[in-house]
Amino acid sequence: MSNFIPLINVRSVYNFQESLIKINDYISFAKKEGLEYLFYCENKTMYGVAEFFKKASKENIKPIIGLSIELDDKKIITLIPKNKKGYGHICLISSQLNDEVKLSDDKIYDLLKECIDKNIILVTNVDDKNDFFNDAEILNTNEKNIFFNTVRYISDDDKEHYRGLFALKNGITINEANDLYKINESYPFSDEILEVFPETESVGKYICDSVELDIFDSNEKHMAKFIAPDNMPSFSYLKQKCLAGLNHYFRNIKNSDIPNEYIERLNTELNVIEKTGFADYFLIVHDYVAYARRNDIIVGPGRGSAAGSLVSFLLRITTVDPIEYNLLFERFLNPERITMPDIDIDFQDNRRDEVIEYLFEKYGRYNVATIVTYQTIAFKSAFRDACRVYQIDMELVNLITKSLTEDYLAFEEILKTQKLIKEYSEKEEFIPIFKLVEKLIGCPRQTGTHAAGIIISDVDLRTVLPIRQGLNGIYQTQFDMNYLEEIGLIKMDLLGLRNLTTIKEILDLIKTNHKKDFSLSKIDLNDAKTFKILREGNTTGIFQLESQGMTNLIIDMKVNNINDIAAASSLYRPGPQEMIPEYINNKNNRRVSLVDKSLAKILLPTYGVIVYQEQVMQILQLVGNFSLGKADIVRRAMGKKQIDYMISVKDEFISNAIKNNYSEEKASAIWNWIEQFAKYGFNKSHAIAYSYIGYWLAWFKAHYPAEFYTALLNGVMGNPSKTSKYIKEVKHFGIEVIKPSVKPPYNKFEKTRIKSVYTSSENRIYMPLTLIKGIGRDFITTLNNVVDEHEDLFNDLNSFFFYMKNKGLNESNYTLLAKAGSFDCFGYTKSTMVANKDFIFSAMMAFNENLPLEKQTKIENLFEEQLNEEMESNYEKEVFGFYISANPITKLKNENAYFKPTDINKLVENMFDVNIIGQVSSIRIIKDKNQNNMAFVTVFDDTETIDLTVFASNFENLQYDLVVNKNYVLKIKTQKYKNKITGILENIVKPI
Repeated sequence: MSNFIPLINVRSVYNFQESLIKINDYISFAKKEGLEYLFYCENKTMYGVAEFFKKASKENIKPIIGLSIELDDKKIITLIPKNKKGYGHICLISSQLNDEVKLSDDKIYDLLKECIDKNIILVTNVDDKNDFFNDAEILNTNEKNIFFNTVRYISDDDKEHYRGLFALKNGITINEANDLYKINESYPFSDEILEVFPETESVGKYICDSVELDIFDSNEKHMAKFIAPDNMPSFSYLKQKCLAGLNHYFRNIKNSDIPNEYIERLNTELNVIEKTGFADYFLIVHDYVAYARRNDIIVGPGRGSAAGSLVSFLLRITTVDPIEYNLLFERFLNPERITMPDIDIDFQDNRRDEVIEYLFEKYGRYNVATIVTYQTIAFKSAFRDACRVYQIDMELVNLITKSLTEDYLAFEEILKTQKLIKEYSEKEEFIPIFKLVEKLIGCPRQTGTHAAGIIISDVDLRTVLPIRQGLNGIYQTQFDMNYLEEIGLIKMDLLGLRNLTTIKEILDLIKTNHKKDFSLSKIDLNDAKTFKILREGNTTGIFQLESQGMTNLIIDMKVNNINDIAAASSLYRPGPQEMIPEYINNKNNRRVSLVDKSLAKILLPTYGVIVYQEQVMQILQLVGNFSLGKADIVRRAMGKKQIDYMISVKDEFISNAIKNNYSEEKASAIWNWIEQFAKYGFNKSHAIAYSYIGYWLAWFKAHYPAEFYTALLNGVMGNPSKTSKYIKEVKHFGIEVIKPSVKPPYNKFEKTRIKSVYTSSENRIYMPLTLIKGIGRDFITTLNNVVDEHEDLFNDLNSFFFYMKNKGLNESNYTLLAKAGSFDCFGYTKSTMVANKDFIFSAMMAFNENLPLEKQTKIENLFEEQLNEEMESNYEKEVFGFYISANPITKLKNENAYFKPTDINKLVENMFDVNIIGQVSSIRIIKDKNQNNMAFVTVFDDTETIDLTVFASNFENLQYDLVVNKNYVLKIKTQKYKNKITGILENIVKPI
């Protein structure tokens, strides 16, 4: 007999920071104790219900789910649904409890009266409220002698850990928690319970027997229905739209008759869509993509396997012709392995929310929802929280966490692999801390929102699952994405892509500056100038191509078409990278060795190397006579190493190949060869579609560099390192960069305004005043208002400072503007304007606002300071965080070329005894495990920034020589930490 019995009010970690009970631990506990059923009730939410139900059922434990409501007066109402109808009731109640308005106890009673009925068992310690509970079956714990306390941890031993959690939630220390948290909320033994609450077990068994519920038992799909014109059936309308799209494509774009290949492919795809009943899905996606295009929102050319669908192309969901690029529909929607279609769409990221709002308005507020995610606690966060509760010095905490190389490892793995952390885990004062850390790791801390997923349902979502108030008034599921499809809800992915926003901004700038309207579809995909800049490695700002490794590959491959770009992005991944040398050698030398010449049509486009999943499918079809649907299943099995299936299907492949005039030896060789590379293959549909985005950006860079870099710079505002890099590059294109000025730039096409973003005109890029640290948008708004009021504002210093008196210009922002060169428009240097600040403000104070400008004492005869390039460069670094005119470090590199310094942006991992020349921007001194001083030093040069570690043994000798804002030749060795190149300082070669 078990030592425990199932209890009703067990809370899980999904009531954030109010429990230590993880669902896996709860079920393991029940399984170990031989419990046949188990209760699961969160307070007001149902976040973990689907996870619990699934996992308990898998272990043959009957899941009894419910919803507890802890009232303000500390009473509890627990609702347990008997069936699917009752489950719908508690979903609705939880949804209402998690709406934007917090309900009072009285409002909660009203909600219960409205929502519950005989399909609910209601367990409560509330008296005299039966009128609100309708004809629900009521088990009152004041009448029934049952245990009804909350349980927040399994073992008595966890009480101390829960005190730590209690302290964390309430922002107090462990000592304060010891004084405040006195009760015991562990899972009690059955004999302890039954002695005091003898009916607990029998009532629990009664509830269990009364419940017949499986939340996953329905095959019903809650896909929204698309309402076609004149109530035409969805599939008929889809077919009509596709045929119209096909006719338009060949008559208006290709200017030719429709080839049979397209007609046959369209019929094949439509047949599959009709059989699977997915017409509404395609039409809904088509509808919101069309909405975006109508409203001038840039939509990506395609993403994922959907680009392999001709139907998607003809509906303009994607813009890549799948037949032209030999893309396969079966890779997207396999008629032999029916799964929901998955059409992911990219939108410009600053307008994605408009598309979601369109869906919200069109399908209804309770029919559209975003998808919840749960942000779980990793080691570093858990350790810092636990140390804060136990009042450990944060300098020491920082030292320990800095040593962590991987945050998302299992707790045991961290202790095994992280030497410093293991050492501290064995120290007496840290033992309770590490025990708390172990409990905290993996607990959800808070909710988040899935980056792309949207649910659109044909029914009120609250009848299918619980929802909660999300961002911008749009609801959010309480179950995460792993459980949605099983309850009939279909996820659609609407992603925001920054690069599309950049493209939109470039298009708008071209329209403003050149009066040209561009359609991305009209851009020449074989433009020589575009491929020239790619082959030269000029890939900065080009989607997917700007990392150093990708740039080198693009150069070595000598790219000259979209297929080359797609192949480069597909090969430059772990695994397939080993095939890059063979690919480049074959491509550049035009020598290809094939495992069999019959595969030439499939493999010659990629020079004998399997690059794509689609090639694996085509080889399986050609040699083994597999349908493309079956070939896709085999390809997946190869990738997942499903050994049993592979053994059986290999025999079938070889048998079919022999019938297809291949020898057994050759068939076996082909099988082994494709099996070797199947796991590396990339989705060609995705690779081709995304190559368009990179190509478009490269085309704009080649033909409209000023507009390209303006948009690029706007995308990295707040990132001094990238800003400096882009500004430096701009000059190579012969584009002038104009520093921020209080005087707006002239533009012959639009009204003169001072803007808070980069602008461009006539091969110049104008930097915004907001780049100056301390200058905000409010000042710019005020300045624009003054510009509107006074056309003569910029005639001279006198006019400007007279009109700007009491208009937000003070001594502090004056100094910033002067150092930035924003007063250069008046003909004086930065140094002169800085030096004359007191004089100018004295003159401003003397202005008489009751007299007209011409009667004021003029500001003139400024004391002119000599031009000091070094001082002015330092001003730039101070107010912008980077250099514009000339970086003094560039000069230092030239003067100290003897030391052969390496640019920081050219450093790679595992370089030894390498010299860099740079300026120290910060030094952070900490104690190491032996309580000796060590330091983290940040150094920058004219290309990039790097973080250097100075260990204690070295720091003792160097600490007095390292000074912030000083320049040095430094000898370092490099390493990679969290995908970032860092270094270890070995020696100061020379201060300069």
